[in-house]
Amino acid sequence: MEVRVLLVLVGAAAALWAFARWRLAIQAVLVLLIVEGALRKWLLPGAQDLLYFAKDALLLAAYLGFWVHHRRVRLPRAQVPALWLALGAGAAFGLAQAFNPRLPSVLVGLLGFKAYFWYVPLLFIMPAVFPTDAALFRFLRRYALLAVPIGLLAFAQFLSPSSSALNTYARVPQEVGNISTFGSSTHVRVTATFSYITGYSSYLLATSILILALLAFQRWRLRGQLALYAALAMSLLGMLMTGSRGPVFLMLLLFPIYWLLAVVRERGRGAVIGRQVLILGLLAVVLGNAAPGAIDAFRGRAAGRGDVRQRALAPFTAPFDKLDEAGLIGYGIGAAHQGAVAVVKHTLPYSWLRGNLVETESGKVMIELGPLGFFLVYFVRLYLVVFALNQALRLRTRFHRALATGAFLLFLAQIPGSVVFDPTMDVYYWFFAGLLMTAISLDSQAVRAAAKLPVPAAAARPVRPGGRPLPAPAPSGRQPAW
Repeated sequence: MEVRVLLVLVGAAAALWAFARWRLAIQAVLVLLIVEGALRKWLLPGAQDLLYFAKDALLLAAYLGFWVHHRRVRLPRAQVPALWLALGAGAAFGLAQAFNPRLPSVLVGLLGFKAYFWYVPLLFIMPAVFPTDAALFRFLRRYALLAVPIGLLAFAQFLSPSSSALNTYARVPQEVGNISTFGSSTHVRVTATFSYITGYSSYLLATSILILALLAFQRWRLRGQLALYAALAMSLLGMLMTGSRGPVFLMLLLFPIYWLLAVVRERGRGAVIGRQVLILGLLAVVLGNAAPGAIDAFRGRAAGRGDVRQRALAPFTAPFDKLDEAGLIGYGIGAAHQGAVAVVKHTLPYSWLRGNLVETESGKVMIELGPLGFFLVYFVRLYLVVFALNQALRLRTRFHRALATGAFLLFLAQIPGSVVFDPTMDVYYWFFAGLLMTAISLDSQAVRAAAKLPVPAAAARPVRPGGRPLPAPAPSGRQPAW
């Protein structure tokens, strides 16, 4: 009890700090997202519920700090009225759904509303958190490099037996039989600092996309980028060691799109492609020799399951399968959430769903919100995909185009993915949405600043004899490379 009281006091102090230093608090939340599982598994297992909501409390304080001080921040806003309208309508509908009479408790509805909308404000706040390109790049690079120590921990878990203290889950009794392994293999499916495999897999996908975006900006140079390549190698290795097929297959599908948008379209693509092929070949050799066990274990898991096609199609078919059962208004926001059971302990788990349990997120959204809510949720997801692609094609600087490309890839991967019911991906999804808005804002500032620069004398237009200037040359269509 003393530990819980102390945590509450520390949390209150942290909330006051987050209110005053909301920019740093947003960054701290992203770091806390990584270490939260480690705190819950190893350091303070008796206060897992408090630690689970710690990042949400910090975000609330940061949101309030931003709201109080936002008048001092003047940033251009992206003109996307359809997105703002859909988000506003979705939030209003979701709040009303918290009082759906089919729910066993309003608390379940509030939990569901948090899952859907708590991290959406990152979309608006992120441009104010990083007012300059230098500040944004510095944070993103440091954040990406955290993949190295996290990957080393995961590798240690992979080499340890399932009975090791390293291989534990949060909220699960620590018995050997509860630790997932690769089928008949004795190797565990690693979780690193996360509570369970799903969270680590989501982190690896988001981090890999972020690293690819940073490497695209750096044109896949070797000099000064070895740490980033190490982070990419540890992220790819981590995907294999989790045993989750989804992130690996998604990366294989997304990489050609990344290559076309972030490499082929850019200037100097010939040299970049050469360096990229060389570096990826070296990474493959290093991973093949350093961790053959991980590759063999993943290959065995991927080849040993015959449900790949069914699982791949389920996100697209489940909503239609559950349309009749959901009815017009569904069973209420949060009805299918994995945390609902903890909120209403006195009720038989998910008895309020009357047997309408479904695994995929799209089916859960249909069951909870009905067709109208489903439309609003997935309209936003599809809109962000199209919007991010448009920005990846039109932004003026290489850095901002690379970030927009990364956001596009993550949004594309999460159309059939789990954003609402995976708390880790929930944060990263809206973080990348805010990252996209930050890139748009900074790109606009860069264009305005370039327009104000004086024209050098050497660049002045030549004149004809007699003083009349020659016609301006036709625009080349090239864009600034920064």
